[in-house]
Amino acid sequence: MTTLILTQQRDNLPADVTTFIGRRRELAAVAAAIGRHRLVTLRGAGGVGKTRLALRAAQLARDSFADGCWLVELSALRQQELLPRTVSAALGLPDKAAGDPLAVLAASLANQEMLLVLDTCEHLVEPCGRLVRRLLRAAPGLRILVTSREPLGVTDEHALLISPLEVPVPGTPGARAVDCEAVELFVERARAAVPGFSLTPENTGLVVQLCRRLDGIALALELAAVRLRSMPLEEILARLTDRFRILGTARTSLDRHRTLRGAVSWSYELCTPDERRLWARLSVFPGSFTEDAAEHVCGPGAGQVLTRLAGKSIVNRDEGTGRYQMLDTMREFGAERLPDDADGLLRARHRDYFLSLTQRAAAASLTPAQAEWMGRLGQETDNLRTALDYSFGTPGQEAAGLRMTLSLRTYWLMVGQFSEGRRWHKLAMATGVGSAGHAWAVFGAGVLAVQQSDLASATPLLALAAALAVELGDDDLAAQVTDARGMVAFYSGDLETARSQYESALAAHKRTGFSDTFALGTYARLASTCLLALETDRAIELCEEYLRHCDELGELWGRGSALWVRGAARWMAGDSPAAIEDALACLVIKEKIGDLHTITMSFDLLAVCLVATGDYDRAAVLYGASETLWKIINAPVLMGPAYAEIRGGAAQTARNELGDERFEALCHRGMVLPLGGAIAVARGEAAAADSVPPAITIKQLTRREREIAALVADGLGNREIAERLFLSKRTVDSHIEHIFTKLGFSSRTQLTNWVLGQPSN
Repeated sequence: MTTLILTQQRDNLPADVTTFIGRRRELAAVAAAIGRHRLVTLRGAGGVGKTRLALRAAQLARDSFADGCWLVELSALRQQELLPRTVSAALGLPDKAAGDPLAVLAASLANQEMLLVLDTCEHLVEPCGRLVRRLLRAAPGLRILVTSREPLGVTDEHALLISPLEVPVPGTPGARAVDCEAVELFVERARAAVPGFSLTPENTGLVVQLCRRLDGIALALELAAVRLRSMPLEEILARLTDRFRILGTARTSLDRHRTLRGAVSWSYELCTPDERRLWARLSVFPGSFTEDAAEHVCGPGAGQVLTRLAGKSIVNRDEGTGRYQMLDTMREFGAERLPDDADGLLRARHRDYFLSLTQRAAAASLTPAQAEWMGRLGQETDNLRTALDYSFGTPGQEAAGLRMTLSLRTYWLMVGQFSEGRRWHKLAMATGVGSAGHAWAVFGAGVLAVQQSDLASATPLLALAAALAVELGDDDLAAQVTDARGMVAFYSGDLETARSQYESALAAHKRTGFSDTFALGTYARLASTCLLALETDRAIELCEEYLRHCDELGELWGRGSALWVRGAARWMAGDSPAAIEDALACLVIKEKIGDLHTITMSFDLLAVCLVATGDYDRAAVLYGASETLWKIINAPVLMGPAYAEIRGGAAQTARNELGDERFEALCHRGMVLPLGGAIAVARGEAAAADSVPPAITIKQLTRREREIAALVADGLGNREIAERLFLSKRTVDSHIEHIFTKLGFSSRTQLTNWVLGQPSN
């Protein structure tokens, strides 16, 4: 059960920024539902507190799931076809495999035991339904907690209606009224807004009236509490009463949506004209955004107004990142108040800002600012998708979408977002046919297909790009196409053709200059071909030339790749200690960038080096770690067919030296280590023997796993177990495979002996 992100954390749940209030009964109900059902949906009106309740429930359930609890925020997602990729990104899974992204995600989660929280699904009900059905079938250890204004409509879905917070009923004595959850929340938020605020005999009645007036809706209560900074409690209550009288809002539980809308509308009317204007304009941002983006998209002076809106809880500010975000309710309200003629203008400004951002990032790809820009683009995923969607979906704007796609090609290649890159390149290829931009879009689609080993799709695309390069007289494009064709040959096992293409591409790049990270990477690709041809001196020479370029430019990503290939060449030349130095140096860089693919290859390189130096225990642990990571990555090995043969040969040597039983045990230790633990073993900071996870007891298996393990110990076969438990045989097969993975077993006899050896209590 490997942690799926590049840390030792077992979740990505956000830290609480305010105190969680009440909901004791609901938390107990959610916990019980998660224990009994694999799909639980928290449904209810906007602003009622579904997300906060789901996060709190997930925090309390952390220890119940071996692979942790993971949040996927969907409020900013508008392209339903990107839903599987969005889930994968939240889990830290690469986007490198070709094929159906939902099938790839399902395969990656097949052996995971986790709680997945899908937050804000009401605008994606059908695609979310398809996604959860597929994932639950593929992963027996997976449970899913959903928040939505309506159920997903999936078989066996258990929906819980989340009502507003408890409010005092009329006639409740003051002493008891203050114990109601709505009052407790309002007072807590009021103290945050106005330090020193407290309930007194004079104001308790007013607070109780306010909580009843707002139906205990959490968001409405929080908006009202913030207003204490600018007006007394009496005035807040009076204005709200007038507001609802005008709206005709009923005071029943059936009209909570109108109550919330009334509270938001009241907050809007209390804003100044420039605050209202900015509120509406900010609705163009699908998710989080920076102050700089707000200034450029919404107009000069937006930064100062934004600070005021944050002070009124209209937008939220993440103190850690400095980024702002609006709740869905606020964004929807603002969008409704945006004039029709302003909507298109703002969306164009939004696109132009992020087009400029991507162009600056592309220009910095061969500079010391590379890693910083990669991180920045990663934060802007929702905005980039929205900008691209606007460009390709709006007549007359496609050319800007093409330019933006080309600016992002290097980023998508570097971070391994191959599927997403191919999607946008496919759209870009329909623009400006025959132009230079079109030619580069064709190339981009081709090289991204190569990276996914989809050679059948890549070959005709690269042939077209080559012809266009000749027609346009674009020497840089011609060189990059030649390089990519070398990759096709390399992945096909034709090293002679690959080397010829790489040599030609490198010579051309030296004449024209290295225009981007991919072009500079020709050194590594050629060096890899040379080392597989046993020309280690030439490979090392190429890597050192590559390193000189990287050092001159301050380029980090390529430096890590150069170190890896030089390390491999040094190992093949018989200098394993030097190879280990290079592999560890590569690991430092790739861990910082988050390049999981090269981290995995670094484990493989270190393992073969450790076999050569006789450290078979560490080698076996690293083989286990990389085995699991290759399954998570679910992408072709970058070094081609020869790579697997070399890796397998060294693993067999370790097995021969250690014996099957010890090799399997150590390999299993690596499989179950979190990534940080495996890196510690790789660096020698933790010995292989220290990496053993705590012994698993029968109580740490899930209830279903305990049932199945007991039946295995009773001598039943998988089909018999399936009939006994009214399950499909495939489900039983998956459960037993998961049990074996957890325990490091490979036979039913081992499992039987282990079950019989467990304490009876």
